[in-house]
Amino acid sequence: MNVEIRKLMPDDVASFMELIHLFRDVLETDKVTSARPEHLQRLLARPDFLVFGAWSDKQVVGGLTAYVLTQYYSEKPVVYLYDIAVSEPFQRKGIATELLTKLTQYCRSLGVEEVFVQAYQEDTEAVSFYRATGGAAMSVIHFTYPLHEHI
Repeated sequence: MNVEIRKLMPDDVASFMELIHLFRDVLETDKVTSARPEHLQRLLARPDFLVFGAWSDKQVVGGLTAYVLTQYYSEKPVVYLYDIAVSEPFQRKGIATELLTKLTQYCRSLGVEEVFVQAYQEDTEAVSFYRATGGAAMSVIHFTYPLHEHI
């Protein structure tokens, strides 16, 4: 199976939209984007927002999004891996590992100090994946402060 992995650029809005739909389906979330293509294009142009996609036969089959965060402890930034997913028929074929490898290689080239990601403890597949790819687990409690009431 031939899979191409590359960083999305500002003119890759259609591919980004496909990836957003893939995230919704694979990650089983009810999140849908209401962002206009112009917003997504501006987002893809930002140096502090990274998107890598995986294609097989010109079809988006996986990808990831990440944010570059400036620190005050160090002059080197850190990167927060926000979403990573591969469509069901392409899972367990090394694509997610390749995506993570491309991200870490790109981050090294930028002088990034570390890449970090969160996973729900009960999401055993994600936890196993991050351990298998060299991630070091830390025990933390994640708090959120919802700012909008859901109707």
